[in-house]
Amino acid sequence: MCGSLLTRRLFMQMTASATVFLGGQMFLPRSAFAADISGKKYKGPNVILIRFGGGVRRRETINPVNSFSPFMLNRLIPNGTLYSNMSIAELPHNDTDHAQGTVNIMTGRYFGYTTHDEKVSGNFLRPSVPSIFEYLRANYALEAHEALIINGEDRAQDDGFHMHLHEEYGAETRPELLSPTRFDAYMLQLKLEQDSLSADIRSELEKKLSDVRKKSPQFLKPDEYSQEIQTFWRKWRAYYGDDNLKHPRGDRQTTEMALWALRYLRPKLMMVNYQDPDFVHFGVKSHYTRGISIIDQGIQTLVTAVEADPFYRENTVFVIVPDCGRDNNPLMDVPFQHHFNSHSSHEIFALLYGTGIAKNKTIGRETDQTAIASTIAALMGFRATESEGDILKEALL
Repeated sequence: MCGSLLTRRLFMQMTASATVFLGGQMFLPRSAFAADISGKKYKGPNVILIRFGGGVRRRETINPVNSFSPFMLNRLIPNGTLYSNMSIAELPHNDTDHAQGTVNIMTGRYFGYTTHDEKVSGNFLRPSVPSIFEYLRANYALEAHEALIINGEDRAQDDGFHMHLHEEYGAETRPELLSPTRFDAYMLQLKLEQDSLSADIRSELEKKLSDVRKKSPQFLKPDEYSQEIQTFWRKWRAYYGDDNLKHPRGDRQTTEMALWALRYLRPKLMMVNYQDPDFVHFGVKSHYTRGISIIDQGIQTLVTAVEADPFYRENTVFVIVPDCGRDNNPLMDVPFQHHFNSHSSHEIFALLYGTGIAKNKTIGRETDQTAIASTIAALMGFRATESEGDILKEALL
């Protein structure tokens, strides 16, 4: 980790000297120093971090011959910087799974999480070291909804990503989180507040709420949400209703929720956690490739929205990185697994696109998933002090 420590030390020295040497030759972008790091108004670029989730191989994403991501391949890569040889470190007990990969991305640190709440099904993790969201809100006067995580319906247990256990960061630095599971809990609690409910209907609603709580814990009461989030959910409910039949499903719903967030919440930092390629666990190869296509279409939708919106246009960076790779063993009954810790499941990529990012550049040197947090910190003008990763300096103009 000596290279990582050196990078952080240089970054600290450069930040301290920025007021004197802004005209010098530094690898950090000028946007990294655009904000007042006194904890006041944020003036730097917006960042949209996209977890190309569900575990994907380079072959079906960034390989021109076999890619199912035409927008990313033909629009973003020629106009951005691609790190084609990024990986997840092959360390003892360093699982290549969605939750672990996501915390790696958010914190820039391996094993920077804790497992808790045995009542919640699935792999429930939450960061135990600061994430980019805590760093950002600790440095700037931002509301929680301006540092936002969007989760999908496939992994309700991931709703714990907005919580942390780090002693130096309190609840006031947590990000906000939107997900179908949290909407379900919000809506059911609102219904239960009605005094006119019959005993049977109340019992049915309480049973549904109990089932939702088994997926993800620590829901707030409706009146404990910020006014911005209450307004958001009221708009969502008025448009799509309560029956879960009108809105898109899977990652198309994730895209829709992210699109609404851009329009109504105006986040400065937003992480979008896609997941559809993981449906390949049902045993059908096309579930995997179709999931990649759906994410690519979602990215196109978000890029188009950003470039049409004066609030975000010419002041936004997209950072795209998978949570993990996939195995390439053709003899498996279910193809494209990722749970066996094979070498290919550690192989991922990263793509940066937008304001202040070098265009049409492909970097083939070995890079690490932990570099994402350090790089976003550099873009937004703060230090991810507990990140182990190097800054991806080739991408930054």
